[in-house]
Amino acid sequence: MFIAPMHPAAAERVVLPPLLVRRVDETLYQQYAHIDGIQHYATPEPPPGLVLPDLSGWHPESGRELNVAELAACLEKAEDCWRRLSLKSSILRCAARSEIRESSAEKVTAAPGNVAAAVYGLGNYAKTQLMPNLDARVQICEIHEIDPTQIGNPADYKARIISSSEFLPDSGCKVFFAAGYHHTHAEIAARAIESGGIAVVEKPVVTTPAQLEQLLELDRQFPGRLFSCYHMRHNPLFAEARRDLGVSPGEPVHISSDVYEVALPPYHWYRWPASRSHLVSNGCHWLDHFLFMNDYAKPVKFSASAAANGDSISQVELANGACLFLHLTHLGSPRIGVQDRVVMRAGNNTVSVTNGAIYQFEDEVCLRRSFTGNRMDAYRQMYRNISAAIVAGQPGDSPEALRHTNELILALDAMLS
Repeated sequence: MFIAPMHPAAAERVVLPPLLVRRVDETLYQQYAHIDGIQHYATPEPPPGLVLPDLSGWHPESGRELNVAELAACLEKAEDCWRRLSLKSSILRCAARSEIRESSAEKVTAAPGNVAAAVYGLGNYAKTQLMPNLDARVQICEIHEIDPTQIGNPADYKARIISSSEFLPDSGCKVFFAAGYHHTHAEIAARAIESGGIAVVEKPVVTTPAQLEQLLELDRQFPGRLFSCYHMRHNPLFAEARRDLGVSPGEPVHISSDVYEVALPPYHWYRWPASRSHLVSNGCHWLDHFLFMNDYAKPVKFSASAAANGDSISQVELANGACLFLHLTHLGSPRIGVQDRVVMRAGNNTVSVTNGAIYQFEDEVCLRRSFTGNRMDAYRQMYRNISAAIVAGQPGDSPEALRHTNELILALDAMLS
C-alpha cells in the first residue's frame, strides 16, 4: 500500500519514494487483487493520525522534511483501517494498461548543420515560450520530464522523451536548457558545462551560495558557456530607454520598480523551501534588470525587508551610484496576471515601462514619446537571440553579470529569511 500526496487523479501508476510505501500482508492484498479498476469505499471518519496535514502537496523535491516515524505509524494505521473497509458496489473501469517505459524512443540525432539540444523540464513555459522560439538550427533531440501529465503524447515531439531528470553526458547534445524546478537549474548547468556543452538556464540560475560558487568556478575554467534567461534584457523597450535616457556607459540609471505577482496556490512549487523566497523565484527579474541597465556595476549597499502584509521592499546601491527601489507584492487584482511599472531616471530624463509594453519618455520640457509594444516580444526575442548566439559561437553571460546578479539575489533572499 502507499500514500500519494501529490499526483493526478485516476493515474494509471505513480512513482513514489520508499518512505511512502508499505508492504502489506499477502492475504490482505488478495482480498482486493481481483478488482479490475477503481473502487471507492464507505467508511466513517478516519481514526486519529491517519491524516497527516504535512503530507498534503508534499513532493520529494520540495526540500520539506517529513517525520519518518510519524509517517510509518500513519501507514500502519492505514493498513489496519484497510482491513475494515466497506466497499461501494460501483467500480470505475480502467483502460488497458500501457507499457512501462522510461523513454519514448532511441536516441535522436540532429540533422546535418544543426546543433543538438536537450530540454530539462517540459512545463507550460517550455512548451509555449522556449521551444517555439528557438533558432531553427538548434534542434531539440532530447526532453527530460518526470511528470507524465506534462508530456502528454510522446508522438507530438520529434525528440526522445525521457522520464528521468538525471543528466546524460553521452546524449550527443551540445546545448542544455534547464527549465525545471528552480533548485535544479544550477546542477544541470554545471553538468552541461563540465561535459563540454553550453547551459541555457531559466531564472533563477541558482538558489544557494554553494551552487553559485560552483558555477563561478566553472565559468573561470570555461568562460562564456552559460546563458541566463532574463527576458527583460531582451525587451526592445529597454533598448529604447537607454537611448532616450542619454546615458553613456558607466553612468547611473536610477530605477524604481513596483511589481505585482499573482498569489500562488498553497501547494505551488514556488512555495517550496527549496525554491526560496519570492525575491529568488520572481523578484530576480527586476534585480537583474537594474544591473543590466547599469552594465552590471558591483552592488555596494543593499537591504531587504518583509512587510506585515507579505510584501517585500528591497533597496540597492551600485558602485556607479545607481539606486534601486523594488516593491514586490502578491496583493491585488489577478485579472491580467503579472503587472509591473518600471521607472528609470537619468539627469532630467524619465522613462517608464508599464507591464513590459506601455512606453513613455519625458524630459524637462514635455512628454516626448509614448507608444505600446507587445510584452511577449521579449520572450520570443530572448530565445532567438540566445540560440542564434550559440550557433554563431558567441559567448554567454559575462563574469560580472553571472556574479553580481546572483550574489545580490542570494544576499537579499538571506535578509528576508
